[in-house]
Amino acid sequence: MNLNGKWKLYFYENGSADIADPQKLYQCNIPCIPCTVPGNVELDLSVAGFLPADLFMGTNILSAEKYECFDWWYETSFVPPAPTDGQNVILRFDGVDCVAEYFLNGKSIGTSDNMFIEHEFDVTDKLVYGSENALHVHITSPLAAVHGTDYDLDTVSYSWHNYPLSQYIRKAPHSFGWDIMPRALSAGIWRSVNLNYREKNCFRYVHFELLSIDGTCGKTAMYYQFNSDVCDMFVRHTAVVRGVCGEHSFAAETDMYSDGGRCFINIPNLKLWWPKNYGEPNMYNVTVEVFYDSGEVLASTSFRQGFRTLELRRTDTVQKEGCFEFVINGVKITAVGSNWVPLDVYHSRDTERLQKALELADDIGCNILRCWGGNVYESDAFFDFCDEHGIMVWQDFAMACSYYPQSRIFAEKIEREVRAVAERLRNHACLVLWCGDNEIDAMVAPHNRPSVNRITREVIPHMLERVDPFRPYIASSPYVADSAREAGKDYSPEVHLWGSRDYYKSRFYTDSKAYFVSETGYHGCPSKESIEKFIAPDHVWHYINNPQWNFHSTDQKNSPDRVMLMHKQVRQLFGNVPNEICEYVIASQISQAEAKKFFIERVRAKTDTMGGIIWWNLLDGWPQMSDAVVDYYFTKKLAYNYIKRSSRPILAFVGEMASWGYPVLVADGTDKKADVNVKITDIKTQKVLFSGQCTVLPNHCAQVGFVPMMYSDKGMFLIEFAVNGDRFINTYLYGSPPFDLETYKAFMKSADEAEANIS
Repeated sequence: MNLNGKWKLYFYENGSADIADPQKLYQCNIPCIPCTVPGNVELDLSVAGFLPADLFMGTNILSAEKYECFDWWYETSFVPPAPTDGQNVILRFDGVDCVAEYFLNGKSIGTSDNMFIEHEFDVTDKLVYGSENALHVHITSPLAAVHGTDYDLDTVSYSWHNYPLSQYIRKAPHSFGWDIMPRALSAGIWRSVNLNYREKNCFRYVHFELLSIDGTCGKTAMYYQFNSDVCDMFVRHTAVVRGVCGEHSFAAETDMYSDGGRCFINIPNLKLWWPKNYGEPNMYNVTVEVFYDSGEVLASTSFRQGFRTLELRRTDTVQKEGCFEFVINGVKITAVGSNWVPLDVYHSRDTERLQKALELADDIGCNILRCWGGNVYESDAFFDFCDEHGIMVWQDFAMACSYYPQSRIFAEKIEREVRAVAERLRNHACLVLWCGDNEIDAMVAPHNRPSVNRITREVIPHMLERVDPFRPYIASSPYVADSAREAGKDYSPEVHLWGSRDYYKSRFYTDSKAYFVSETGYHGCPSKESIEKFIAPDHVWHYINNPQWNFHSTDQKNSPDRVMLMHKQVRQLFGNVPNEICEYVIASQISQAEAKKFFIERVRAKTDTMGGIIWWNLLDGWPQMSDAVVDYYFTKKLAYNYIKRSSRPILAFVGEMASWGYPVLVADGTDKKADVNVKITDIKTQKVLFSGQCTVLPNHCAQVGFVPMMYSDKGMFLIEFAVNGDRFINTYLYGSPPFDLETYKAFMKSADEAEANIS
């Protein structure tokens, strides 16, 4: 029984009223407005007129800060049907932000203090069936909930963000203010509420693990636990397992001797799950039924299941024959994808944005998404999509850029969170890595050994050993082993390449020794049409000393740093900065597109030794000037098309100038060799500079030719190539800046026309 929809919302400043239970709500003169569940309180306040209708216009979101110290009471009523014999009735909240107490018919039934995980309450004996039941949720101000906490010195000194309270409450880190998100200390029932009727005999879980492949036969282990009567616990039961994937099916019968355990099932001709570019992401419809001797079904369940083996090959330091790479079904995968950041400031709107965002990730060519640690954990629908489309998922736990408390109390919170998240997500074939946090190792390393962090070195891995021991885990991204810290700068095998974000071909980028780049980006301005949707008309142009541009480039600190960074990147590439908005937008988007193309292609040039790149980032979660290649309104920047070209499984491209010319390269990011025809034309002169054929081995990059050129020459190559009859184009901007903007736009037009002619 779904309880989403229209509720009532009461609110008051924390401490201004003494309301400990629902009865007192009606004795106090406090506001009450209609609200929506799932929802966020700011959105309801906007609809009711307490806040501006568009919180993202200009600096409107600042007006929401006065509600950070408010308490909130949600109220609804419902008439539940009676359960059948043996059913339990579970009240389930999929997401509540954040510190809450729950009341059913005026009586407290429990509390919660974590917005990331689900909360369940058995209300079988607390409901009045066939009559109205009153449900209330009291959410305390996050500031009030943490007020008075004694902050440990290490949590303050080892942190990049000066918001200690964010480290003591299990709330999305970005909500305290980030360089990609505004401060928005929201509250709300942000995911669904359901009344679940569960049979007494039901599976608590079924979990498959592919142990090995012998030819085409897969040996799997099936782990299970189901609820049953005590007298059934040590009785032998018969279980029948069936699976169907396209035209292939399997069926197996096995004995179960208790209400939980493990059995082995061999699946002949098993169709494996593969990441994009390496095969089909085969998924089985699986059913499991457990029978009494009489033939009656004791418990049953059904689900989608992908089968694959998984390994993360890595070394702790940059060293001879070092590595950081994913291996699926025994095959190294060249990972090319995006960091996945918050879909919206107000997470109750994530669902309406999810499908379109995932379709963009699939279309642009991602075979991996890194779920960044400053975010929330995504819904089942996200992981289902990635399963079905062969997109690997790297999952950070929700901690970022701050050193979290090392106390027993905090450790217990994280243990509960890890268990809940891992148990919900562990059946997904797409999930290839757990990561302890975002950038905390790198933050601690200048001051102390990263291993001092017992949350990521002890608490998380020990819990994962209990609930998901078969999936790789690293303590942080970038992971800095103590040995890498001792070896010095640039000895971590996996890095976030940010630096000063100067010229994208600077030595900071080209000299990196890392085997895997898990963050790197470059700013690009949104379109004029998008800017006009979130910047007030009198502030749309010019951007220098413009408080609204500043506001939508960092958090609420009015810093011009990111705006001027974008300015300098444009000036670096073109020698000057256009003083008209449309010209500025295109110049900025060209700068971003060329940079991200360069980052991806430099990694692909090292396919033999590197494991991949996860660029920053696909989509904005609020309107801003940013590294994203699709803005908040789903308008694509130029970089989207450039990245799509550079992410193709087979790619012809040009390397960097050396020995009086440019090497012609072909990278194969698949498990099959490729026969490729390549032609390179100088767009300016229309002269064919190279034409040839080659065969490239799987997961390999080969030099297949050379284009003689002088260092002083400037122009653009049109790279046309064919793979198995399919034709594609790529481009390469050769020479050194500054380039002429009008000339570049003419090159770009010629390339687009060439691409249109083959599509």
